[in-house]
Amino acid sequence: MLNENKVKMMTKMAIYEKSQGRRMLKNARYYKSDYIALSVLKSTIATTFAYIIIVLMYVLCDIEQLVSEINTLDYAVIGRKLGLYYIAVLVLFAVISGAVSAYQYNHSRSGLKKYFSRLNKLERFYNGQKNRK
Repeated sequence: MLNENKVKMMTKMAIYEKSQGRRMLKNARYYKSDYIALSVLKSTIATTFAYIIIVLMYVLCDIEQLVSEINTLDYAVIGRKLGLYYIAVLVLFAVISGAVSAYQYNHSRSGLKKYFSRLNKLERFYNGQKNRK
């Protein structure tokens, strides 16, 4: 005979596994600090590539003016400016990435607590049925 509570619990768990659970179960393999560090590392790599692409696009769009002023440009000042902008952008995106990944990790932990409590309820239910027989 089917138990309605058991079916409801199993349905909720299956929906959770299909929608959010897959990503959250993947996050459960990491410690919080490792998860945040990995996220910041990914963000740093992506930011570096994006910054290089943006600088190259600027140079290519303004190539005519750069070629005409090639002898009068102060390359040390330009290099310092590019370096400072790069560091500022990198720090900004690293902080944002760290904050977002910390929020995601905490959110996934609360969802996993609900999921594992449902698993424990289901296990107790099955153990109770085995003991009755």
